[in-house]
Amino acid sequence: MEDMLIVLAVFIISIVFSMLGLGGAIFYVPFFYWTGMELVGAITTALLLNIVTSGSATVIYLRRKLVDLKIAVPFIAASAIGAQIGAYFTELVPVNVLLFLFAILMIIVGLEMIFSRAEKFYRKRKIEGSKKLILVTAGGMIVGILSGMLGIGGGSFIVPMLLLLGYGIKRAAATSGFIVIFTSLSGFIAHADTWEPDLSLVIYIVIASFAGAQLGSHLMSGKMKSDTLKKLFGVVLLLMAIRIISG
Repeated sequence: MEDMLIVLAVFIISIVFSMLGLGGAIFYVPFFYWTGMELVGAITTALLLNIVTSGSATVIYLRRKLVDLKIAVPFIAASAIGAQIGAYFTELVPVNVLLFLFAILMIIVGLEMIFSRAEKFYRKRKIEGSKKLILVTAGGMIVGILSGMLGIGGGSFIVPMLLLLGYGIKRAAATSGFIVIFTSLSGFIAHADTWEPDLSLVIYIVIASFAGAQLGSHLMSGKMKSDTLKKLFGVVLLLMAIRIISG
């Protein structure tokens, strides 16, 4: 695939996923793998773009006071430990198994994007007190393991968890974006010593990711509704999952 097409794809993906509180790695890993990268290289590159996309968007969200740091800090601490555990298992699990796990994950997230009324559903089941801290700590550990093993920031799990804690969709997405910076950073550090990137391509896609996230975060923090966009990308994720499973 031509490098400029890859750069354009990264720009578009970063716009959409920054609006949803996701880094985009769930899309980037199979995408980069299909462009010819080794799987571990695709995972490491995806984690780098997660850091850039989420970091760029978080600048906007912090300015608009949408990030809850009281929840984010314990979540990040637990996920940092989990990421190192997950990275260890990456070398032990066969490529086909990792790709299959990705496909299952993409199906779950895709169906949730298409059909979920998550905000209303979770608000009725709001969790408080000690259960809240337990959920945040356990969730951080699980997301960290997934980040290290599969190269995702975990935003697709963090957002529903924050909704369960009673957050509105915009605050959940913004706080998730902040957390994803650090879950992705932990996974990236764990994989960086084996990474052999094409530096010229990496520079271009990092710039594209930063610019796309700036645009996406401005749109999300304004009055734009993301429901149609979520459904569209849910369909895309399902199609990609089918492609992975079919080989």
